[in-house]
Amino acid sequence: MTTTAAATEPFTVRAFLFGREDHGSAEALVGPLHGGGAARDLLSGTTRPLTAAADQAVEREMAAVIDSFLGLDLFDVAAGGWRKHADLTAAARRTRAAPGSEEVLALATHEITSRHRPYVDVLMDGVKIGTLEVGLDLAFRISGLVAVVRNAELVAVRSGACVLDGSLTVQQILLAERQGQLDLPGIWRLHTPLPLLRNEPPPPPPPPPPPTRAA
Repeated sequence: MTTTAAATEPFTVRAFLFGREDHGSAEALVGPLHGGGAARDLLSGTTRPLTAAADQAVEREMAAVIDSFLGLDLFDVAAGGWRKHADLTAAARRTRAAPGSEEVLALATHEITSRHRPYVDVLMDGVKIGTLEVGLDLAFRISGLVAVVRNAELVAVRSGACVLDGSLTVQQILLAERQGQLDLPGIWRLHTPLPLLRNEPPPPPPPPPPPTRAA
């Protein structure tokens, strides 16, 4: 499925995968969890079988926990890849060395991938009965990006398109997947400047000039 999105606020994984930002996406997860038998598999080793209603309650709790991982801002995820981009970091160093300077860069088509593997231990009567393993995979294919760097920060994205593939699994059961086209300038508009050298210490200050000697 392909859609085009231009965000007026931080655009999250939840909004991308489910087309909504409220936590109603948790309800959308219950059906795939039930159909894939994730709760049954976790509860099968317990000595006290649960009723069907209890199974459903466990599935709803699972869905709520999984949904809590979906508030990641997609632009922030992509920004993590841009901090590693050689052209952007080089421009950041140059503009840091010349305060007030600005560089406009047209970047070649590139890809940023991000894999997330959160997990939740599931307890019954205080005893661990299993681990809920969640998989979130994102792949950004970015083209036509024109970026503005000032004072070692990415301050604007003037153009650029991104095709994003995203998938969400739990216990290797596919819960959601989507492909969509993102409008990068639209997503960027309300974000603050992105420090590109966050993990890089500033260069040492130049040494003081030698003292002058009186004639």
